[in-house]
Amino acid sequence: MLLKSIFLAAAALLPGLAQAQFILAPGTYQLANGSKGEASLKLMLAENGSPTMMVGVKNGKERRFRAAEVTYFTVENHRFVRVNDFRFLSGTDADFKEPALLEILETGPVELFYYHYQVEMGPNFKAHVKLLVLRKAGTPSFLAYAPGRTPGFDSKLASGTFVAALFPADPVLQRQFATNGITRAHLADVVRAYNQGVRLKP
Repeated sequence: MLLKSIFLAAAALLPGLAQAQFILAPGTYQLANGSKGEASLKLMLAENGSPTMMVGVKNGKERRFRAAEVTYFTVENHRFVRVNDFRFLSGTDADFKEPALLEILETGPVELFYYHYQVEMGPNFKAHVKLLVLRKAGTPSFLAYAPGRTPGFDSKLASGTFVAALFPADPVLQRQFATNGITRAHLADVVRAYNQGVRLKP
């Protein structure tokens, strides 16, 4: 029963890997050395001794780029950016001291991202986790929002109270964050509305 509940919890958090960002699809990129280009791209999560990387195929040749070699890339409608000194490295990423490649969900005064990583939850099961992280625009410090159990992530590193501080213009919303009253499913909508000036009424 416990194993079943773990699988259900994971399924609620994790997308199938058959999403655009994990299958080669048309994209654009910029590398840390300044070069830009177009290629078929995908995100490849860390496993089997290799860190998370951007994989590109151009003219039939595959190349793999470690996160430190990438500035940003876009595959279909998914935008990724490299983040140095990311303090929430989890799952198989925790074995590497690499920058993170975060997927941009919302921009504005408050920025919202997905941090994708993989967790080995059994001999034949690897879970793909999407951790929601936020920051105030123009600052380097990220905060994780992870109400409930998040596989492979130390929940002590996430506090709804810390996240609430990103929304000083809306005390009602702050109280909801402080009690983990915002669901993962609604977080992007909440951030978008706040960035557009929408405020909750007491």
